[in-house]
Amino acid sequence: SGSFNELYTMLKQKGYAEEEILASSLVNKTQDGKFIDRFRGRLMFPILDIRNRVIAFGGRVLDDSKPKYINSPENIVYSKGRHLFGLNVAKKFETKMKKIIIVEGYMDAISLHQRGIHNVVASLGTAMTEQQGHLLRNNGEQVIIGYDSDGAGQAAAMRGLEILSNLGCDIRILQMEGAKDPDEYVIKYGSGRFKLLIDNAISLVEFKIKMVKSKYNL
Repeated sequence: SGSFNELYTMLKQKGYAEEEILASSLVNKTQDGKFIDRFRGRLMFPILDIRNRVIAFGGRVLDDSKPKYINSPENIVYSKGRHLFGLNVAKKFETKMKKIIIVEGYMDAISLHQRGIHNVVASLGTAMTEQQGHLLRNNGEQVIIGYDSDGAGQAAAMRGLEILSNLGCDIRILQMEGAKDPDEYVIKYGSGRFKLLIDNAISLVEFKIKMVKSKYNL
């Protein structure tokens, strides 16, 4: 939208106090006392909890400006480490999933859901937390980590593995060749090939050996 405080104006008209509007984390206050919508000019992703309540938002720019994504900060109703994006949708298809895949970004989760792969959730822009680990263990028999194939993604996968293995999860790691993330992979190669990746996901031991082999000349 063109205006920088359209949402603020609407919330004011609906009778909300300035303190409440600021506490919602949807509006920021500048140093000179102006109110500016946090998510202006962005494509919005509502973040829902397991009971289908909207608890936060993510917003992606529609051009090349930075930052590409911004998320609601933690507030009275939202603590990102306690939730998994898309879990409310995944559970509609299968209450206790045989395999639950965790990816990094909303677009990865949405892209896979759109192509008929529904046992997918996303961590909300954080390193995996113990609470997220519990959610994964309680909702899936096997947890498959589908983080980006770059160095940062693989390092995040390693940290996630420690948490999940401490919780006694049955863990596998997705191995993607020819794409940087699940979204790109499924668009390029289709859902059939992605399902094969899921079936061929490797064990924790294999993954650790692979990481060692990439660092040293054996």
